[in-house]
Amino acid sequence: MDVTFLQTLLASSQAPWLPDVVVARWALHGAWGVVLGAITWQLGRAFFPAWRGWLAAAVLGWALWPGPESPAFWLGLAFQSPSLMSVCLCVGWVLQPRRSHPWADRCAAGGTGSWCVLAGAGVVLGWVLLLDMLAWWPVSVYAWGFGSAALAGVVVLALLLWLAAGASPSGRAASLSLAAVLGVFVLTRLPSGNVWDALLDPWLWVLLQVGGAVVGLRRLVSARRW
Repeated sequence: MDVTFLQTLLASSQAPWLPDVVVARWALHGAWGVVLGAITWQLGRAFFPAWRGWLAAAVLGWALWPGPESPAFWLGLAFQSPSLMSVCLCVGWVLQPRRSHPWADRCAAGGTGSWCVLAGAGVVLGWVLLLDMLAWWPVSVYAWGFGSAALAGVVVLALLLWLAAGASPSGRAASLSLAAVLGVFVLTRLPSGNVWDALLDPWLWVLLQVGGAVVGLRRLVSARRW
């Protein structure tokens, strides 16, 4: 097969399947509403435990309000939409029992578990996309996200995580979270029609690196104590 033809097939972004404009606008408000509501819920556990549900619901409703009166409007202008993975993690953050650093604790306890694999893949993907934005690669990696090859690769990763998880509840949760994100993306193409935007956003990328640094420091302190 001609190498040029293969490169065009993988990197082509012509006529991508994009989400509906109205759906994407409401999804942006809804995604930011879930993220802000989850943050309010967690802060309410520490400061206003009796009112945290009402506060989180109020913040969610405020984010859903159309127009410049909504915080999601300004956050969308500055940072676009959160990824579907961020929304999924925020929902899990609200539903799980109270813990200080849940995913960092899972990586610290599980070593090379599924959550650590997902976190590591997210960090690597973020650096690849950053260097792609700076035109360090001979092809546009971001444009691959509009095609089917990148989606197929992520599906294979989800299947491998499911097979490797075995009977681990944490591993199954990681693979099911990834599968849920892919399912919503295939049906809606949110948030932008690009699979990379569904899996990762800049804020999530930064938090993954901070979480990785926390895990590394904990292991270093534990080793020195030992």
